[in-house]
Amino acid sequence: MSVFEDEKLTLSYDDIADHFGETTIANRFKYIYEKMNQYIIERGLESRIAIDEGILHQAVMDYFADIYRIKKFHNIDRVNLNKINGYEIYWLLRRKPLQIISQKESERFVFVNEGFLTVFIAHECLMPDESAPRTEEQENAFLLYLEHIYYCLKYRNIDKQWLETVLYSVDVGKVLGR
Repeated sequence: MSVFEDEKLTLSYDDIADHFGETTIANRFKYIYEKMNQYIIERGLESRIAIDEGILHQAVMDYFADIYRIKKFHNIDRVNLNKINGYEIYWLLRRKPLQIISQKESERFVFVNEGFLTVFIAHECLMPDESAPRTEEQENAFLLYLEHIYYCLKYRNIDKQWLETVLYSVDVGKVLGR
């Protein structure tokens, strides 16, 4: 007997909202929207880049649908943070909610979503508490690591599991580097 035998093959918004709550979903949408807007403003891109709210909403719902499926399949209440971050980043990368407004500069901003996600990964996943100062060597290594992540987001086939593994490797590096 399958875990999903009683489940519909497709999830509706109502299924996901019933499980997580509309407030949780709305708060996640708002948080990511604010981070994207901050990214746009800090770089002076307001007249060049816009957030497509429909696409962002779809990315957020895809993320919650995946987490819902994981919880149901494994019969667990909580999913680990690296998996959560990896799946969320994956769907933002796949859906690309940051959209180019100005076509004359489209080549310059073709990787705006990947740039945002590199910054998002750095601040949300890799160094959420920037309290400990880094040496120049550590800072240079970290920046090279971010360049590599940015390159991979742009040119490699990225999946959720790869992102989760990358985030786990950072956790291991933190422990080993003590």
